Amino acid sequence: MLQNLKEFFAEAKAEFKKISWPSPDEIKGSTTVVCVTIGFLMTLLAVYDFSIMGVVNLFQHLFK
Repeated sequence: MLQNLKEFFAEAKAEFKKISWPSPDEIKGSTTVVCVTIGFLMTLLAVYDFSIMGVVNLFQHLFK
């Protein structure tokens, strides 16, 4: 069993050497895109939320 574990980690180490890791600039660029997208979607959802809340409040006042 110990031999299987050693073999597993040796193979895992070999596979990690084959990975093409992104450069720091690519990571920064991707992170920026994700943060901007999240900010945009957060703002869009807030606008939708406040709009729907306004319509609901309007109907509540009209039909009181």
